[in-house]
Amino acid sequence: MDFARYLAAIRADGERLAAAAELGLDAAVPSCPGWTVADLVAHTGVVHRHKEQIVREGWQDGEPGPVAAPSDDLLAWYRQGLRELLDTLDAHDPSERVASWYPDDQSVGFWYRRMAAETVVHRIDAELAHGAVTPVAAELAIDAIDEVLTVFMAGYPDWSRVAHSGNTMRIETLDGDESWTVEFVTFEGTSPVTGTTYAKEPSIVFSDDPVPSTRVTGTAEDVLLYLWGRRSGDGLQITGDRGLLGDLRRIAADVT
Repeated sequence: MDFARYLAAIRADGERLAAAAELGLDAAVPSCPGWTVADLVAHTGVVHRHKEQIVREGWQDGEPGPVAAPSDDLLAWYRQGLRELLDTLDAHDPSERVASWYPDDQSVGFWYRRMAAETVVHRIDAELAHGAVTPVAAELAIDAIDEVLTVFMAGYPDWSRVAHSGNTMRIETLDGDESWTVEFVTFEGTSPVTGTTYAKEPSIVFSDDPVPSTRVTGTAEDVLLYLWGRRSGDGLQITGDRGLLGDLRRIAADVT
């Protein structure tokens, strides 16, 4: 997706989140146990404002302090933060350097993409709370699948020892040309930074296996929402080792 389309997605999904929230802030959010819609709106508004500040102030290292949501006029505060995020992103070149938590991409463009995926997932949460889920555009869903696989899930620390399982999976979307082939691995070792010791920690790496042992096919929306724990895998077609799909979701749940 180009950056103009990220902005359009943030705007559209941000407004749809607010529209769903207007149906009732006290409703429980089934995909976020223990949260009400008010909690969801507060969380998303905090994220929007925090990332807006990183870009607006040009943070090069670290991040600003926490942002607090108000106790009243929550939706007005959320909408103002959404507008400010859109205006700030639009005012900055995506190639401009700013800090992010992902070492391989320290740019404003990272936050364009991250906020588009963040906002659509939480828009789904708000709609689930009121039983009125609207579709996710295939282009956005495909991009967000790539983000969660690449940015959140794939890889292992430089200091670790990795064991390859040989179990591979190809993920294909019915409404796009993109596919991803991954291998399931584990890693172990002790972090030199935190001192935490890991033993057989599951992860994935990308693979060029031409004949994967398992194939998963579904709409981009179904795949995306499964990875984010917002939808069951019932709509996905699986050939091969069905247990690997659950393994994939468990890895996603640990890192998202």
